[in-house]
Amino acid sequence: MSSINQNTLERVSSTRASGAVVVIEDEAIVLAGYQMLFESWGYHVVAAQSEDEAIELLTRQHVAPSFILADFRLRNGKTGTEAIDRLRQTFGWLIPGVVVTGDTAVSVDGLKTAAAAGMPILHKPVNGRQLQDILTKSLGR
Repeated sequence: MSSINQNTLERVSSTRASGAVVVIEDEAIVLAGYQMLFESWGYHVVAAQSEDEAIELLTRQHVAPSFILADFRLRNGKTGTEAIDRLRQTFGWLIPGVVVTGDTAVSVDGLKTAAAAGMPILHKPVNGRQLQDILTKSLGR
């Protein structure tokens, strides 16, 4: 786990790129697909396979997230809900986030938590138009 000091966070915050979208997905091919999709819409994308990698990349690039999309089931028992929460805590403001899942029931505890936190839940396969609408509304574009 990487440690980030307050000066680093302030520097990242002050040089924040408008529209930086963070995608956290542990399947490389799916991650690449999301990255290409968001880039085709004109967004700067930080693509990572874990929340730790996302924080490391954001810090290295001096970019703060404006939007987070995370797959619900990540490696090592992690969830997208936890990843979004951690990025929000790390960067100190409420960042819009969406959880993507292949689970069909919202009864899964983590999905209930995501819904309670106001995170939209998209079911796979993700509809590009629906995702673009959520992103546009979240970022006020």
